[in-house]
Amino acid sequence: MVSVEVLAALDALLWLRTGERAAVHLQCTQSTVSRHSRRCLQVFDLAMEKRSGEWCLQGDPTLIDLERAVHQLLRWRQGRVLRLDSQHWCGHLLATELPDAWTCGNTNYFECQRPQELLLHGVIDAWLCSAPDLPDHPDLHAIQLTAMPLHMMVKHGHPLLERGDQLAFADLDDYPVLPLPDGAFPKAQRILEDHNLWSCPARDRRFQQASWFGTVPVEELMISFGTPLQQVTGFLDGCVRLPLSLPMSVGEALVVKREFVAGPHLRSLLAALVSRATQLASGLDDVEVLLSDQPGLKVSATPLLQ
Repeated sequence: MVSVEVLAALDALLWLRTGERAAVHLQCTQSTVSRHSRRCLQVFDLAMEKRSGEWCLQGDPTLIDLERAVHQLLRWRQGRVLRLDSQHWCGHLLATELPDAWTCGNTNYFECQRPQELLLHGVIDAWLCSAPDLPDHPDLHAIQLTAMPLHMMVKHGHPLLERGDQLAFADLDDYPVLPLPDGAFPKAQRILEDHNLWSCPARDRRFQQASWFGTVPVEELMISFGTPLQQVTGFLDGCVRLPLSLPMSVGEALVVKREFVAGPHLRSLLAALVSRATQLASGLDDVEVLLSDQPGLKVSATPLLQ
């Protein structure tokens, strides 16, 4: 009903959020993106509005989703301009060198609902997300790539480090934790809440009564979270791990629609991601690369050059 170029313009705008980024992605002008997007909305009797920084369609998406399914199948068969996006830390860790068939988006999602929505509607073709919050949807297939512990991190000189091996979870109550969006990662949130490590008004009141409050910036004594792979890439420079263990395994996973699981272009993407993960995990005993020994994946085990 519309050409590949017309639908691609609207979907690039929905995906990449701005006409400028959409134009760069499509190698055209912003006016072309705007013109094609308006045409697509008109054909499918839709409107578009911005909610919480995301462009969202208004109206019945049935026809446009049918059109997307045809265009997406064409992308997968031709191996051309397949669209990948990710949580912020996943993309910067693993999506550094992609096969020619693939292009990467903003890689800055701090929640999992929006990328899952884009994937289900065929706006994007694959999504790098984080365990334990893998999607539970019958049309999606998650392939976990890595598994590792989640560490609690503080800046050098944090008072909690003085307690050494005597540190207990109760000692953390007098300090702020990194505020994460409520409901963005529900499975991880439940575990952190069980250990009183979720930012909330009650916790804020507790650390505001501590002796240090008002004399040191809150950011200096904040407890954050990180993984061994983030540490090795310098993502957590200036931070030290607290000597406590959380009962949570995290890791990166690649999610696609089930109908595309067996395709060669998925295998090439998996090989690139696993190769990068293998390099990063070299020498790290607490990181497991789950697909490094799978047949059909050409994986390099060359150590990462620091």
